[in-house]
Amino acid sequence: MAVTRTAHNIITCIMPAGRGLELVGQLREFGVVSAQVHHARGVGQSSKQRHGVSHYAEREVVQALVDAARADEVFEFLYAAAGIGQPHAGMLLMEKAVHGVALVLPDLPDEP
Repeated sequence: MAVTRTAHNIITCIMPAGRGLELVGQLREFGVVSAQVHHARGVGQSSKQRHGVSHYAEREVVQALVDAARADEVFEFLYAAAGIGQPHAGMLLMEKAVHGVALVLPDLPDEP
């Protein structure tokens, strides 16, 4: 198996919990095969000002490794699919990957 090294970007989407797996499925339909989701929890600065009681916010983080040539296209897709333009919908980040080789699984026959 030959590996072709190309430039990649990492796109990270931080959003409220509950939609991460759906978004990864949409990315796969869009042609992005290297994506994953994980759960996160944290306290925002405004949460600490409520009478000394902290409110923990549940989030999901979706990360995708994409070819640099398609990075802007995938970023725009994620922006629309995750509804990032809506209030409190989360945020979207993109950065260059220092090293990255996209994994492509071989086509295997269906199991009986």
